[in-house]
Amino acid sequence: MKTRKFSILTLCAILAVPVCAQDLDFTGKTLDERIGYSNNNNEDSIKIGRSNVALFQQSLTSQDWAGAYTNYSWLMKNAPYAVNGIYTQGPVMFYYLIQGEQNKEKKLQYFNEMMSLFDTREKNINVINTFANTTSTLGDVLSVKADYYNWTAPNVEGSGYTLNKSYANYRQAITMINEKGGREIPGTVLQNFFMTSDAMYKSAPNTLREQYLQDYLDSKDACEKMLQLAKEAKSAGENEKADKLLNDYDGPLALIEKMFAESGAADSAQIVNIYTKKFDTYKEDISKLNSALTVMANNDCDNSDIYYQYAEAAYAIQPTYTSAIGLAQKAQQANEAEKMLEYYEKALELSSSDANRGIICLNISNSLIKSKSYTGALTYAERAIGYNADLAGKAYLKEANVYAQLGQYNEAVDFCSKAATADIAVSGTANRLKENIQRVQANQAANDRARKEYEAYMARKKAEEDFWTHGVKK
Repeated sequence: MKTRKFSILTLCAILAVPVCAQDLDFTGKTLDERIGYSNNNNEDSIKIGRSNVALFQQSLTSQDWAGAYTNYSWLMKNAPYAVNGIYTQGPVMFYYLIQGEQNKEKKLQYFNEMMSLFDTREKNINVINTFANTTSTLGDVLSVKADYYNWTAPNVEGSGYTLNKSYANYRQAITMINEKGGREIPGTVLQNFFMTSDAMYKSAPNTLREQYLQDYLDSKDACEKMLQLAKEAKSAGENEKADKLLNDYDGPLALIEKMFAESGAADSAQIVNIYTKKFDTYKEDISKLNSALTVMANNDCDNSDIYYQYAEAAYAIQPTYTSAIGLAQKAQQANEAEKMLEYYEKALELSSSDANRGIICLNISNSLIKSKSYTGALTYAERAIGYNADLAGKAYLKEANVYAQLGQYNEAVDFCSKAATADIAVSGTANRLKENIQRVQANQAANDRARKEYEAYMARKKAEEDFWTHGVKK
């Protein structure tokens, strides 16, 4: 029965905000006017409201979460449009109240109130934006809600937490921002989303592999796009903005790539098996065909028969550079060099701008690296720069990979340094690759020293044996 009582209290908190709130507009209204709206401009209530706003903010600053909750409760009931901080700082307050509370029922009450606060903010976002210093979109709110659910629900008995719900919250937020806009998807949200996806995949790898592969590509692509903005900011002389974007997205990108590499999801045999089974249902859907081609190309399945089948089907419906590259690789596999070059050049023709042609050259270079056609890979990496000088950093990174695979480590390190200098967006990746190459170099040098010492020892030993056996010392 106690749990039911808390649910009723939560419902009352939701109903405290007028149902028709979407019609309100507080543009230009003072704090007193916003407080007074909910209590007929009663002078005493306005004074009490101002006091609660000040005490709420002071309590948050001093981390007096219980005190903040007292003021928050009054404001939500009597002046829900006083300040935006109720909605932006309220979840922080609830997070620490939940963390510090030992009583299970009280902990659940705080959790339910926090979720209700997000619901209220979602319903009244347009009204809140009329007086907020920084406006938010629904996607922004949903991404914060996803994080707080993920952080708190697993530790609250009775919250109804499931991994599926956490994943669905993140997916909804990201989809909303992508479709309807938002400030940006924070790097931490992308990271937390992928961590949730990773946990789900581990719970059912055979069932969720395709979803996980797509989540990886989506999360990685989103981070890389934001790092591209960092590069643009750097070029525009906005160094502070560039550094912030780099700090916000390079770390999440590195973690996403590390988790994916350790997941084992990129098992080419498993991926080939997935798309072999799905071919009949995908073969007339160009978006699914191209998506599958991208997943297979990113996971070393682009030398498989099923990859070639997807490329042929996609090219027949609507030729794109993705499917053209697939057909080029099929020709290469069949030692049809002329046809391979024809399709690679077709991939370039299918683009209408040099900027895109540069990107296509990088994709071709990547494909040639996988097939160990290193001279061609270097050629197309350089062509990418010719089409679009802004791609120099990414092209140098491709060349670094080629030289690393050839065992020419000094050249590989040089190209890593050139990549990091040329493009802030790939600087983190380039520096990590450089560190790995230098570790390999160090290990190789140590092995060479050990081998030489062993050979010298064996030579001395043989000389001594010859002396004692034959009386001859060399």
